[in-house]
Amino acid sequence: MSVTGFIGRALLASIFIKSGMDHLQNPDPIVRAARGAEIPEPELAVKVNSAVMLGAGAMLALGVAPRLASTALAVSLVPTTAIGHPFWDKQGPERRQQQTQFMKNLALFGALLAIGSRK
Repeated sequence: MSVTGFIGRALLASIFIKSGMDHLQNPDPIVRAARGAEIPEPELAVKVNSAVMLGAGAMLALGVAPRLASTALAVSLVPTTAIGHPFWDKQGPERRQQQTQFMKNLALFGALLAIGSRK
């Protein structure tokens, strides 16, 4: 494993580790969003998604099964992005902010796909 590869994976993983920890410690805003999107069992869904972000993020950072970890993170990012950043329902500055976060998540998704496709 190259030093730059290790640093890149660790930096990419850091946002998932931090978000997973934050959502486990303060799940209420995320649960409200999940409930608003009519996700069944929103409390459980948020806990599972947060655990995936934390666990797979740590695996990715440490280089443990990086293809599996990046795939798990990419899968968890799809509902997170669609539910958490619905810019299409917003107006004005909030729309731009949510669109920026949506696009950031798309960029993260692309990075995870690139890692997941490496041999």
